[in-house]
Amino acid sequence: MTRVRSRAAKRSVSRKSHRRRASEAAVAPTSAHGQLVAVKKSLEAASVALMAIDPNSLSDSQHAKWAGEVNKVDLAIATVRNSLLNGIAEAFEAEMPNIQASTARLESDLARLQRAVDVINAVAGLLGVIEKIITLGR
Repeated sequence: MTRVRSRAAKRSVSRKSHRRRASEAAVAPTSAHGQLVAVKKSLEAASVALMAIDPNSLSDSQHAKWAGEVNKVDLAIATVRNSLLNGIAEAFEAEMPNIQASTARLESDLARLQRAVDVINAVAGLLGVIEKIITLGR
């Protein structure tokens, strides 16, 4: 059977977590995307901490509370992921007019290049015919 951590060990982990969170807060992201990423990382860390607990070592009431917390954290992580994906989709939609304009320019450039290739091929074909006529005369 797994032993439950002692109070001193729990305090030690708690202090380390607090110090890490304090240092992360010192370099807090400024963009909404950065903030969501930071929240997601924090929730994932909380999930790892919850999953480190041996559920078999808990009483029935503690187990129920632990399971509820695991579910809440998982739902929060899913919500943040959805928010991040929505932000990416919105940024993509905002850039779509520029992408479409660039694509149209590229299509136009490609059409001009293809016309130039067609002219070069026609001239090369004509030069080939002229060369054959010249060599027939010899």
